[in-house]
Amino acid sequence: MTYAVEFQNVSRLYGDVRAVDGVSIGIRDGEFFSMLGPSGSGKTTCLRLIAGFEQLSGGTIRIFGQPASELPPWQRDVNTVFQDYALFPHMSILDNVAYGLMVKGMAKKARHARAQEALEKVALGFAHHRKPSQLSGGQRQRVAIARALVNQPRVLLLDEPLGALDLKLREQMQVELKKLQQSLGITFIFVTHD
Repeated sequence: MTYAVEFQNVSRLYGDVRAVDGVSIGIRDGEFFSMLGPSGSGKTTCLRLIAGFEQLSGGTIRIFGQPASELPPWQRDVNTVFQDYALFPHMSILDNVAYGLMVKGMAKKARHARAQEALEKVALGFAHHRKPSQLSGGQRQRVAIARALVNQPRVLLLDEPLGALDLKLREQMQVELKKLQQSLGITFIFVTHD
């Protein structure tokens, strides 16, 4: 069985506090995997360990079979969507989505084409010229998802991405995320407290 991400007896300590303690899981390639638990239960820490934002205290994480300890964060085939969107308010949503590609040195025409494609995947192609302040909360969240997808990761980490939305919109976005994951065929690791 091919695992996109595998934890083997993973631990993360902050001083005397065990944020993650002996976790072993295997998340298959192409799976929509949800981590459910109350605040402080270690869900976000697990995502941060996968992304390389935190260091392990013990155990092993493998990403597509390779020990994560051998991969610097920028070489891991993962990207993260955060709860707070983290969009640049002065930029169009097209430029927000294309920003990471610009930093990598991709030519403007190519990065805008790829960003437009990512916006189409989240049903926002029509709004590419708008600023984040001109969008609803759900639309801003979809821009953040498009920005994470534009780099074509094999694993998308979603850290309570719907937490700022009202219940009805959260339920709608959960369905949209599942459909998007199925159409892309990549691994989604979704963290939520509800």
